[in-house]
Amino acid sequence: MNEDQKLFDLWLGGKPSGFSGLYDKYKNRVFGFLLRMTGDREIAEDLLQETFLAALRNADQFDRSRNFLSWLFGIAHKRTIDFFRHAKVESDHKEDAETAIGSKIEAPDQQLSNQSLRKVINEAVEELDPLQREVFLLRELGGVAFKEIAVIMDCPINTALGRMRLALKNIRKELKKRGIDGVQ
Repeated sequence: MNEDQKLFDLWLGGKPSGFSGLYDKYKNRVFGFLLRMTGDREIAEDLLQETFLAALRNADQFDRSRNFLSWLFGIAHKRTIDFFRHAKVESDHKEDAETAIGSKIEAPDQQLSNQSLRKVINEAVEELDPLQREVFLLRELGGVAFKEIAVIMDCPINTALGRMRLALKNIRKELKKRGIDGVQ
């Protein structure tokens, strides 16, 4: 039995240390995912709380054959989708953002520091289609396996892999547009 299963059993047994142990272990990873998905710290904090509250309410539905973190990311995914549905976010913001970002680009031959490169990559990730961004963040930020991503996003594994491939292609394209070439 791994550490997560022990903590989960404590939690189901009514011991607060079980839930707090899992919360402390995973809150930063889930928060990072939510922050990158929403782009808003306050919304991400709210969604983090909703995610863990939903986990509390639905603990009896946890499939022990799955990884606890993957289950948690699945709940966070659903909370994020619900948030965007209720906020009625339109995909037209992508064109507006591309126009705005184009005016911020400096000379393409400019040498970038690690911090600047990280900022440009983060901006490129923000420009991704929401489904591509989610697969990218689950994989890169959460370290979730593609098999689990497919379960979380309720899609075939080939679809998850295809979204990741497109995400990487679009990030490279955006970086190239900004004068950063050769990023693998």
